[in-house]
Amino acid sequence: MFITITGELGSGKTTVAKILNQEYGFDFYSTGSIQREIAKEKGITTLELNQLMSNDVNNIYDKMIDDKTVEISRENRGRNVVFDSRMAWHFVEESFKVYVTVDSYMAAQRVIKAGRGVEEQYASLEEAAKSLRKRKQLEDSRFAEIYSVRTTDFSNYDLIVDSTFISPEELAKLILEKAGNGAGRREIYLSPQRLLPTKAVGEMEKDSAADFGEQRKDEPVEVVEFQHFYYLVKGHYRVCTELTAGEKLIPVRLLAVDSEGNVIGEKGDKYCVKAQELAAVSLEYCHDWEVLNSMQFLGYPSATDNL
Repeated sequence: MFITITGELGSGKTTVAKILNQEYGFDFYSTGSIQREIAKEKGITTLELNQLMSNDVNNIYDKMIDDKTVEISRENRGRNVVFDSRMAWHFVEESFKVYVTVDSYMAAQRVIKAGRGVEEQYASLEEAAKSLRKRKQLEDSRFAEIYSVRTTDFSNYDLIVDSTFISPEELAKLILEKAGNGAGRREIYLSPQRLLPTKAVGEMEKDSAADFGEQRKDEPVEVVEFQHFYYLVKGHYRVCTELTAGEKLIPVRLLAVDSEGNVIGEKGDKYCVKAQELAAVSLEYCHDWEVLNSMQFLGYPSATDNL
């Protein structure tokens, strides 16, 4: 079984991959370990290779890493291997493709706590969160230019899972369970604490209780992503019950946004609020939502924050 893991900066994807290696016996390959193999073959140090890569305008060394990833996967058919790499999902044949997402403020807390050196020192949590979002945006643009694919496009993956409020051990166990079921219907699991309301509490309690009664526990709630935040379109009452129960993850269905900014439902119907209005609408309801669910958001979306 091949599992390829990528995701957002500070999501803990490397930690999860190492747990699959140490606790479940998977062989482990990362971009770093592949770079070390290439450096060894070329008779240079990894530092020298990194210096060559920093001036590699033709992406020669990116392609060498890609070719080595393919070579490793073909040499290890029939073995359990986990790849911790930005692009392994694109090159490793027949892999279970995992994308790990995380709230940018939680990612910022992790990066600050880790103390990763002068290049990752920040004046505030807000600055760190914005920097991580910007870096991911630049990385995605770079890979889109090289490979004509976007690493942040969820349609590329079999499992998209949120690491914000779940331990790496729990996440590794979930990935292994889903990978064991094989690739099939794409599944997205987010923390219910990351889902922002688009209804007033009174309205939600009045018209959603009946909907919840007809909805199975494994039925996804409907959300839309806009500027790195997730907004509830359908399932407010369901999310409240999951928060009360202490659930760490909830299945979601990600809705589309058309060229005019309309949120499109599963059957093509248009949601009444445009995507660019969601932040302002949600802020009206967040305080009551927090009180109702005894929670606090890590960071609030800003209508002017386009990072």
